[in-house]
Amino acid sequence: MLLLMGGVAVLVVLVLAVLKNPKADGDETAARKVIHVSGVYSVLRKSPREDLAALRPTEEEIKKYLAGVSEDVNGVPLKVSDRTALLRHWKAQTEMNLRGIESGDKGGAVFYYYDYLKECPVCGSFIAKGNFVTREEIYKYPQIVPPFHLGCACVLAAHHGSEKMVRETALAGMVPFFEGDTPPPLPEWTAVLSLSAAAGVKK
Repeated sequence: MLLLMGGVAVLVVLVLAVLKNPKADGDETAARKVIHVSGVYSVLRKSPREDLAALRPTEEEIKKYLAGVSEDVNGVPLKVSDRTALLRHWKAQTEMNLRGIESGDKGGAVFYYYDYLKECPVCGSFIAKGNFVTREEIYKYPQIVPPFHLGCACVLAAHHGSEKMVRETALAGMVPFFEGDTPPPLPEWTAVLSLSAAAGVKK
């Protein structure tokens, strides 16, 4: 009888321990949520890398598309070498922007702003130099990370000042890229701009 009562007591203790265990399912879910939070005060921010890749065309899709394009948006003829350069540029620009965001996150960047390496007639009517987006907006809408089209010269740079400071001083003409829950329309990736034409080199 004493043995049976002792066994019951041990069982009750084990049940209580499980109920109070900080690694219970609810807490594991909370831990996973921390990883995916991307606000300024997050312990760990999630890179937009995977989410962006899911939204962008694959390398094979880009190659197939370019194979059927004979000239860019300005009517500049495209050679085989131009198509190869455009694909290489797309990949390099994507990686550069993602690394810039990841590096900015580690450095405590509060928000990111758009800039242009050179004039980009395709993006110019969509995004102004100095438009900025918050880290939370990048997390929610990874499609706002450049490049936006083939031959795109738009980049996203980290800014370490406060959003309040920018709003008060209008630093470099910075204004929010969008306000509300939905980003504005962006250029179609299928718009092609010759890299030599974008650089001002006549062919």
